[in-house]
Amino acid sequence: MKIGEWDTLGRARSILQHQLGELGAAEIAAHVALNADNGRLRVLIATDMGLLDYHYQPAGADPEGPWSLRGEVHRWASVRGLRLQTDAQVEEQGDNVEARWVWRLIAEDPKIDLSAESNASGERSPWALLPLATACIEHAR
Repeated sequence: MKIGEWDTLGRARSILQHQLGELGAAEIAAHVALNADNGRLRVLIATDMGLLDYHYQPAGADPEGPWSLRGEVHRWASVRGLRLQTDAQVEEQGDNVEARWVWRLIAEDPKIDLSAESNASGERSPWALLPLATACIEHAR
């Protein structure tokens, strides 16, 4: 997925797209994760120049007030401990076979722990996570 496909970004989407243009970075894939505890968004964008890591959150105590977007570029050579894991569970009941699986993208630096479930939709869908995961695996050293 690309930044333009994430509806949860609201007004930050155009800022992110503008900043990608200012950097001259080619976007490969993006992922947006919502922290359910505090409503903050984490935006990860795989680009040709590195991994962009943004946090989008209220600037103060009022979530209806102004929001802050803070980002950092991690050169691919500095991304450490990156791995993509999967776990699957298969249940057989007669002729009926049901399978569920989970993908996890994990990195030590920057700290990343994202997961996607085979039967989920939205940000928890493999189709939302796997483009970013494969782009990171292809570019990180």
